Amino acid sequence: MKMSKTIKKLNDRLVIAVEKLAVQAKEELPGFARLEHSVKFDLFPGSLLVSCYFETHDDLDKAKSSEKKYQKKLHNMLMKQGILLKEPTHNLKFYVQPKTEQSA
Repeated sequence: MKMSKTIKKLNDRLVIAVEKLAVQAKEELPGFARLEHSVKFDLFPGSLLVSCYFETHDDLDKAKSSEKKYQKKLHNMLMKQGILLKEPTHNLKFYVQPKTEQSA
């Protein structure tokens, strides 16, 4: 499905904010592994989910106190892009990076 021009512009602004957030997390949060986002534009912004992954459970435990701070950062970065989140606590979550299965 091809994106409309409006959705493309919205996605571009979203990606800018998410990439900036990933850079900050890499610099500030020990054990930060990666950041992913998913969105359904017909239900946006409520459908936005930004997932921050950490290497280990210990890293996640240490970073958990920063989760609200990063939810607020995401909210502020998106607001600068003209995107208003109603419930930032639903839009960003911290997780442990899933283990990849290795064949024997």
